[in-house]
Amino acid sequence: MPSTVISNAADGAQNAGTIYAKDAGITIKDSRDSDIAISNISNEPAQHKHPWLHWHEPGTSKADKKLIFKLDFFLLSFSCLYYFIKQLDQNNISNAYVSGMKEELKFGPGNELSWMNTYFNIGVIIGGPISNLTLTKVRPRFWLPGCLLAWSLFVLGFSKSTTASEFYALRFCVGLFESAAWPGVQYVLGCWYKRSEMARRSGLFVISGVLGQMFSGYLQSALYRGMEGKGGMSAWRWLFIFDFILAVPVALYGLFFYPDTPQSTRAFYLSDSERERARARIEEDGRAPVGKLDLSVVSRVLKSWQFYTFTLAYCFWTLTAGSYVMQYFQIWLKSLGTYSIPQVNNISTGLGAVNFVFMVSTGIVIDRLGKFSPVCFAVGCLLTFCYAVFTAWPASKSLKMAAFLLSAGWVNSSCGGDQQLRALTLAFMVSVGQAVVIPFQQYQLPSGQAPKFTHTHGWVSALCFVIALTLWTGFGIDFVSRVFGKRSETRNAKANEGELEVSA
Repeated sequence: MPSTVISNAADGAQNAGTIYAKDAGITIKDSRDSDIAISNISNEPAQHKHPWLHWHEPGTSKADKKLIFKLDFFLLSFSCLYYFIKQLDQNNISNAYVSGMKEELKFGPGNELSWMNTYFNIGVIIGGPISNLTLTKVRPRFWLPGCLLAWSLFVLGFSKSTTASEFYALRFCVGLFESAAWPGVQYVLGCWYKRSEMARRSGLFVISGVLGQMFSGYLQSALYRGMEGKGGMSAWRWLFIFDFILAVPVALYGLFFYPDTPQSTRAFYLSDSERERARARIEEDGRAPVGKLDLSVVSRVLKSWQFYTFTLAYCFWTLTAGSYVMQYFQIWLKSLGTYSIPQVNNISTGLGAVNFVFMVSTGIVIDRLGKFSPVCFAVGCLLTFCYAVFTAWPASKSLKMAAFLLSAGWVNSSCGGDQQLRALTLAFMVSVGQAVVIPFQQYQLPSGQAPKFTHTHGWVSALCFVIALTLWTGFGIDFVSRVFGKRSETRNAKANEGELEVSA
């Protein structure tokens, strides 16, 4: 849940490149002879007729609503399906592990599940920045579906694997190509939607991943009942085959219907005027493409406050081991000896259900308040309670069950129009976060000692990072964005004054 709040909250951050002309009440004439009334753009929160539930911003024209509908129908739908498959393939390994893989392949003492996570993370670290930088030059409708097909083929290879080393190699390859999913799709969404529209779309995008996570459990449960022993294979092997089958039509859908970016789109369902309007909308939002793909991109990234601020937040999140809570939950359920394998897979989907409720509710609250920090702090306090329960590990099974379930419970806008900065910030944020969690997971939270981690004191360490995450997302990010945002505004104001003097 905190990772969701981080990614969604980033979309609500104020743009560092604010256009000061809007305060002067001037009207700018663009090259297409369409007036852009800058004075009508306000920093004040919009007042909606239905303030808690709305889809379009007040004053949105019928033409824009038609364009947004097409984007939602094709762009957003593929994005959600893409992330659904991504989460399905990322979580299938833990479902298979508690559904017979561990016993059949004699895994456990060697921390094989943790090593599978590690090799996956190494692939993400290497592939993330390369993938997102590639997106700025290669059409997304070729690159993203291609990555989906590639990692799905490696997922299919799990069905025939018999040794830990084979799983490690395949998990690395899956992570290498799967690294394109989250930052890549978020990058493309940010190319099409305005800042005020991104929060709700990003929320749906992440929710689709939660549904994929839940579906993996239900699918494994159904396969265990109906496919165990069929074709001479265990049910957990069939899970990887079905995951591959589900991925193929999604990849084909993206190949034909994904619209690329406004600058390169050839989507047949967008008219020439709609393509022009799509580009104009982003320019009106103060995010016209400005960055160039050369060696200066490294300097722009390293000098940007966004890179360090959001990367630190994501590192705190990964060090809470939040991405692996479902694995530990499933291992704990199975260790009780009171639940069947289908029940272990079904009960653990409760994490996704709670996550779903939290994401919808917090997304509405953030959209209404116009601020993400109070929501981050509130969610962080709840997470602190859950990890305190894990640290104490009380005798009460009900309390631990509640803590596991509740534990489920900002970049496109702030980088403005610099496409390479946005792409690399998103990608490096994920890569650095995965890099720092590798040694932490291996030494503090090894799967062989799950779910208590008594000897390594893993839950104690994770609790410390939960507190750090709560304070940073609740107060730190907002403080940093205000400080550096004001500095950027001052520089832009001086630059605009200089331009006006030259024009005069």
